[in-house]
Amino acid sequence: MSRRIEVLAATILLAASCGWLPAAERSGARPHLTALSRHHRIDLVWDAPAGGAWEIQRSAHAEGPFERIHAGPCRIGVHADFLGRPGQTFRYRLRRGGPSPGAWSNTAEAASRQSTREQLLTEVQEASFRYFWDYGHPVSGLAREGWHRDPALCAIGATGMGLFNLVVGGERGFATRRQCAARALKMLRFLAGPAGRYHGAWPHWIHGATGKTVPFSRYDDGADLVETAFLAEGLLCLREYFTGSDEVEAEVRRLADTLWRGIEWDFFERDRDGRTALTWHWSPRHEWKKDLPVVSFNECHIVYVLALASPSHGVGAKGYWDSWQHPRFGTRRTELGVALELHRGKGPPMFWYHYSYLGLDPHAVHYQGRSYFEHFRDLCRVQVLYARSKKEQFAGYGPLWGLTASMGPDGYSARAPDRRDDGTIAPTAAISSMPYLPDDSYACLKEMYEVHGRRVWGACGFTDAFNLSRDWVAPGVLGIDTGPIAPMIENHRTGLCWKTFMKAPEVAAALKRIRQPPPPANAP
Repeated sequence: MSRRIEVLAATILLAASCGWLPAAERSGARPHLTALSRHHRIDLVWDAPAGGAWEIQRSAHAEGPFERIHAGPCRIGVHADFLGRPGQTFRYRLRRGGPSPGAWSNTAEAASRQSTREQLLTEVQEASFRYFWDYGHPVSGLAREGWHRDPALCAIGATGMGLFNLVVGGERGFATRRQCAARALKMLRFLAGPAGRYHGAWPHWIHGATGKTVPFSRYDDGADLVETAFLAEGLLCLREYFTGSDEVEAEVRRLADTLWRGIEWDFFERDRDGRTALTWHWSPRHEWKKDLPVVSFNECHIVYVLALASPSHGVGAKGYWDSWQHPRFGTRRTELGVALELHRGKGPPMFWYHYSYLGLDPHAVHYQGRSYFEHFRDLCRVQVLYARSKKEQFAGYGPLWGLTASMGPDGYSARAPDRRDDGTIAPTAAISSMPYLPDDSYACLKEMYEVHGRRVWGACGFTDAFNLSRDWVAPGVLGIDTGPIAPMIENHRTGLCWKTFMKAPEVAAALKRIRQPPPPANAP
């Protein structure tokens, strides 16, 4: 037997032992199909989530006839039949496709509905949750890099976002609390076991079955402190959420705390001509060759907060003021009639307002006497006004808004107002900004869904991005883009992720240390 076949066989056995092989394939029974009424669509969910080709049919009448609506690959056991209006009732059946089709499933019936605002928000959260729940790696449970990428490739930052999605999913009932705790434990055991670590930090990419580091770039083949921080934020959220007395929740808390305490933040702190800064990368082969300091306002705020908060490898506050909130952190200006202070120009890509703040409450940190929440709200307002100002240039702009890093017709790019703007809208930008501008965010969501949903909605919710001017739609989703959607909607609705993460006593202590900036060096 070849080594490749041995590895494949071992993976299949492990997947079966963990309950990951479809029930239909384990038992030989036909797949069981459920049809769910959703806003202007019907979701089909079945118990055989492994990939492969599927044939799906529907009928408007109990006696038939059935017509084929899908024949081809399904990465997860979910298919969204987007009908575009409510009140449409259909019966469905499906079977495995290919040269030797499987047995037909049971027949399931549902009707598309007109959802309320709260129902639609829940449905969007549910669909985003599916990316992490149904498309998580079958061996490790970690978040895969993207729908269109190598399915073995998992992303550490997206995995941290996936932990927040487990908390939201358990709270909203997308899976039971017990199921979410069990999935979290599976992931933590992998992160504590075969997953490669360097001074307690994880790499950007990891192989989902073996745990080996997958190089992100030439010199980036070791620790990635920023991706690690996104993961650690999720670890603390897990620790504070799963407080039950049963063995699974107790083990989740213990492992999450152990992994968090094992990150050597102080190892990554270096002096740079008198200024202290945390360094983004370290390689076991190239050491500090990729010499990139974490400096100024960007997506990395959580890195400094957690480095300050660490009870085992903490750093001093000097680096926070030297390199995070340094004198060039912002500029006073007016853009499109909005007074701004944070950053420069019309503002950065919108993921800067999301990644660090899935758990870190932006109400609790301040700049120039105003909370980050207030600054982010103003920057989001500029994005809305900017889109309106470009409605004659880019199709869809005005009702649609939100520029961030995403896939695009010419490749992946970090887009912002006036910078690299090519007409590409990423749904995560406006939707994940719902805590800051709830009405504008929801209006954009409804426009994307009700006007363009047939093209841009799929089994895991909205596609990564689309460009109406160039008639382009992304081929799938990215973990780091779909990851913030459910947690940030939940922060708008209940504040759950903010409240849970902020319970961590280490975080409260760290924020207390940076509540006031130090006096100038020449102060008396």
